[in-house]
Amino acid sequence: MSRINNILLLLLVFGMNAAAQVGTTASPTPQEQFLRIRTLVEADRLEEAEALAYVLLEDQPGYDDVRVYLSLIHGRQGEYETGLSLVGSVLTRHPGTEDALRARSSLLYWSEDWSALLAANSEALEVMPGDPDLLYKQAIAHYKQDNGDTALEILDQLLEDAPQNDQALQLKAQVLASEPAPELFARYMFDHFRQPYNRRWHMVTLGGNYPIAPGTISPYFNMGHFISDGETFLSTTAFQLNADAYLDITPKNYLLLGYGIGTGTYLPRHRAAVHLWQVLPAGWSVSAGARYFYFDQHYLFYALGVDKYLGNYWFDLKNYIFNKAYGVSVSSHLTVRRYFENKYNYVSATIGYGTSPDEPVTVVADLQRLNALSVRIEIMKQLSARTRFGAGVGYAYEEYPEQLFRNRLNMQAGFYYTLDGN
Repeated sequence: MSRINNILLLLLVFGMNAAAQVGTTASPTPQEQFLRIRTLVEADRLEEAEALAYVLLEDQPGYDDVRVYLSLIHGRQGEYETGLSLVGSVLTRHPGTEDALRARSSLLYWSEDWSALLAANSEALEVMPGDPDLLYKQAIAHYKQDNGDTALEILDQLLEDAPQNDQALQLKAQVLASEPAPELFARYMFDHFRQPYNRRWHMVTLGGNYPIAPGTISPYFNMGHFISDGETFLSTTAFQLNADAYLDITPKNYLLLGYGIGTGTYLPRHRAAVHLWQVLPAGWSVSAGARYFYFDQHYLFYALGVDKYLGNYWFDLKNYIFNKAYGVSVSSHLTVRRYFENKYNYVSATIGYGTSPDEPVTVVADLQRLNALSVRIEIMKQLSARTRFGAGVGYAYEEYPEQLFRNRLNMQAGFYYTLDGN
């Protein structure tokens, strides 16, 4: 009997030890769970890591290291807003947390929200001055927003401390290669409608873009051919000589000035344009300007606009106010543009409604319609380091005299060649 009791006692002790071991395995410490999350991420098992992180935060809501790491897991999955919300909650409670500032920088960098990245990194660099990763991302953001000089200043600062920084050296070479250089261009435009007559308008434009200290000047020459039924290509020819200048007034203001003279038949005898932009925080800007044309009489209209950069997208809303013989008319045009590798690779779409055209007037017929609904698609593609190509097609449904409507088609194409800037 005593032998049976001894066996039972041994089994009881063994069972208690086994239960204790099982209990220990089933209840890892928060640090061990965090290590498990990191191991899952390294194995690219992001969904499992995310689920385990939320379980851990439910049990340990103040574990900010896990919250910051979870924000990066969301970023790895393209869920940038969720990640920014998580890391934002940490920075709200504990401003200046270095890991949180770095995570926010990475999320904005991955999402390519360059304006927000500049603002966030400026704040982070106050806490971590001279941080190489933050400086590198800051340089990229400036470069992506066409602030090449500022990007080079940051890269020089970075390379002063680390001359062999391969990332910085590669980016500097890329920025230098994209610095403004003289460019020649040739463009062709075709405009056509059938009412109240069969109109075919061909126009060739030859010109160039030349960098100057405060911006860019663009002289160009228009040669237009108006062809109606029974006429040859050179039956009616019009000429126009123009010069436009895009000037950086301050880091927050830039200005368009333009003037042209022409034959006055289908192209205006005199053309003038002025437009001023004011850059605002968070990728916004507002603008206002005026355009003047003289054919056989004076035409003046005003433009008001607001635009926004959001990651790789640009949104532009322009409103035109035109004083016609019968009174004031207004038109609005919304453009959405998606950029790709750089500013020379994009696709854009524009929709407009109203009387006034949304581009500089080339022919008096643009001013004679009563109303219009228009759409336009444009692309720009960089073919090589020196060449790029652009094309577009547009359609408008116009009211020309009252209650009479016509279809109007517009097509254009252009080729651009960059000269050696040295």
